[in-house]
Amino acid sequence: MKININIPREAKIALNILIKNGFEAYVVGGCVRDSLLGIVPNDWDITTSAKPGEIIDCFQNYRTINTGLKHGTLTVIIEGMQIEITTYRIDGRYSDNRHPDSVFFTDDVSYDLKRRDFTINSLAYNNNGIVDLFGGIDNIKNKIIKCVGDPDERFNEDGLRILRALRFASVLEFTIDHETSVSIHRNKGLLNSISKERIANEFNKFLTGCNFYKIMIEYKDVVEVFIPYVKGFDNDTWENILNSMRFADSLDLKLTLLLYKTNCAENILKKLKYDGATVKKVRTLVFYKDEEILPDRINIKRQLNKMGYENYVNFLKFKSTVFRSQSDKYEQNLINIKNSGKILNDIVVNNECYSLKALKINGKDLIELGLSEGAILGSILNKILNLVIEGKLKNDRNILIDRVKQNI
Repeated sequence: MKININIPREAKIALNILIKNGFEAYVVGGCVRDSLLGIVPNDWDITTSAKPGEIIDCFQNYRTINTGLKHGTLTVIIEGMQIEITTYRIDGRYSDNRHPDSVFFTDDVSYDLKRRDFTINSLAYNNNGIVDLFGGIDNIKNKIIKCVGDPDERFNEDGLRILRALRFASVLEFTIDHETSVSIHRNKGLLNSISKERIANEFNKFLTGCNFYKIMIEYKDVVEVFIPYVKGFDNDTWENILNSMRFADSLDLKLTLLLYKTNCAENILKKLKYDGATVKKVRTLVFYKDEEILPDRINIKRQLNKMGYENYVNFLKFKSTVFRSQSDKYEQNLINIKNSGKILNDIVVNNECYSLKALKINGKDLIELGLSEGAILGSILNKILNLVIEGKLKNDRNILIDRVKQNI
């Protein structure tokens, strides 16, 4: 079968330089896989028979980055594009279940492809055609994630591959091969030796996939390895949580829905080394999870004052996803959310005041009226704001100052 892959100009230049210098060279891995799937690759990697020093010599006229020369990898920058070039290699023992203790360079591309994780990632291509030694093309056609060789060996080499398998199955909407699946369940404990940052990075990608629901149902025991609290969810609860996550439009919201019933979402995310912004967003949503939604203008303004606009919008989304997963039971709740959204939009369009920031007077105005600084200023401003929110006072500076004067 003739396969043509549209290699970008920059990668072609790199390939041609290596080949003209007498070396073999192929684009390899994810860029080949994605091209065959009709996805535009984010990165273009090259594997070559040239040894590290020879790669440096070939690209002496280009800027290079020593990405990992010890392991045979050099990044070359061609016309602004970073291209990772790696010498064909054979990996030694993986004593830490993550990185090879040593690597051995080889002239045979088959050894290099043999060390890769999954068949769909073990494809190499250049103008002479495609190298497919492990049925990667058929697995792409049949939408199957399958380890290269013995899955137990592949996962013991790098435990993160367990989560990568789930991620690819979720994002590409593929099925995991039976032997590979059995090995995942058997070796899931290897994830305990992987850094929390790497687990979180893979898990985030996994959650963005369209197939995450099916995979998380089948591999709940794997998720339990790095989020032990999930063990406490029975099957019905787990399915309800995952159903609600289907309606979420952001990673933050999916994480909130996954964790809010654990009562320790913040601690879980911190242990997994999530960034502060993500932890804060999830913590805020969890804090307000029991707030009632009423399509009442005054109530909405008070919640906006308490939460802030962005948090309130996310709060509506959170409640909506929870209720949509069981819409037959929560029809009225969904109607209330929809109507609250309309009122919220009206409040914003009309620039209606719901916070001290939008109030037409501030502490400085009160000081000029002879009031002393301190807690009393905040108390007065909040009373005035409450009257504005209730529609008893217009948010007009002169009107608000007159009202303050009446109470001095």
